Amino acid sequence: MKVTVFGTGYVGLVQGAVLADVGHDVVCVDVDAAKVAALKAGRIPIHEPGLEPIVQANHAAGRLHFTTDAAEGVAHGELIFLAVGTPPTRTAAPTCSTC
Repeated sequence: MKVTVFGTGYVGLVQGAVLADVGHDVVCVDVDAAKVAALKAGRIPIHEPGLEPIVQANHAAGRLHFTTDAAEGVAHGELIFLAVGTPPTRTAAPTCSTC
């Protein structure tokens, strides 16, 4: 199945990597170009034991892709997961320009 995950933090990256590891074709989308470049180079920007080899193996196998292009992610996914941060309360600073 073609899956898209928006967000490459502790939730999104793990979700995308695990789905790719069981055979799905996954595109992970993030707005942080430096983070996406690091992931494409095989560097994991978070600490999650055992995640790095899963990401590296599935990226090398062509099942796990990273992009900053939201339109590419939407076009790819038959199933789309949103794993992006949200403010914890109404008084917290918004994490997006439309919040």
